[in-house]
Parts: sequence; structure tokens; C-alpha cells
Amino acid sequence: MFDKEYSFKGIHAEKVIRLTAQFDNNNSAKLFNRNIDVYVIAPLIGFLYGRRSELDKSNSDKTTKIFPHQLSNEFTNLKYNFQLIMLLDNKNEPSLDERINKAFRYYGDKSQPDEKLFEQYVLGGVDVLYDKLIENATLPDDYIKNLYDFMEEFDMRYNEAISMDSILELCKLARS
Repeated sequence: MFDKEYSFKGIHAEKVIRLTAQFDNNNSAKLFNRNIDVYVIAPLIGFLYGRRSELDKSNSDKTTKIFPHQLSNEFTNLKYNFQLIMLLDNKNEPSLDERINKAFRYYGDKSQPDEKLFEQYVLGGVDVLYDKLIENATLPDDYIKNLYDFMEEFDMRYNEAISMDSILELCKLARS
């Protein structure tokens, strides 16, 4: 996994192209610089938002690729994301022991169904990123506003549940 060229196809290719396109008149502002940048963050977003999507085969002419050297440069991050999702995804696998096996023992061996699940989260994450950042944006200010709103929503959704006291308590436990 993550050792050969990856292609976004159909509607997801169009969305990734838009996510990596320049959106200002000076041709300098982008939300994501490269397809690999989308690929690294998309599965986490897909998982956190509970969005999975199937590969779009309706328009197979439309593709955008990530080359093997880019994947190998990000291998550590991609493998970490895969393992993290396998460990946390208790909806698809209730058994903690089996989730641990999927993340570490089966990786690259018996992980084909898990790789498909990971790709569904990638594609679902692309959908979320597109919906939150690109859809309904026409002016450069719209893209910036959408990015700010998405980050604000993300912060409220995931970070406000953790108090500063909880973080300090965890730090104390880690030191002992």
C-alpha cells in the first residue's frame, strides 16, 4: 500500500483538481499545493466526519494522479493515518484486538478490505473538503471565508471537548 501510483477518478478527480487550483487573480493562492497534500489529510477528515464514498467510475476519462515518489515521501504519514483509522474505527470493527491486528499485524498482508475502507474514507474526505472549502465559492474572499469557517467548525467540533485542565492532567500522568 502507498507504493504505486494513485489516481483520483471521475468526480473526485474534479474535486481534487479544484482543491489544488489557484483561486486568486495573482495565481498565488491555493488551499492545497499538491494532490498528495489532499491525500494525506482526506482520510482523517473522512473518518472524523463519518463520510465514506465509493470510487466514481462514471467518468473514467477524468483523472488526476499522485506519483509513486510522492507517495514514498509521505509513506510514514500515510501509514500512520491508515493505522490510526484502523485503530479508531470501532463502527466497522467492534473488537479492539481485531482493530489492533488490522492496524499492525495485517498491514500489507491481509489488509485488502481495510485498504478499500481507507480509500472510501479518502474519497469521503475529498467530498467533505470540497463541500466545506470550494462549493459556493467564487471570489478569493469566499475561499478564505470558507477555510476560516471550516477551521472554526472543526475546532468547535473536536477541540472544545478537551479542556486545558484535561490536557494538563494528561501531561502530569505522562511525566509519572
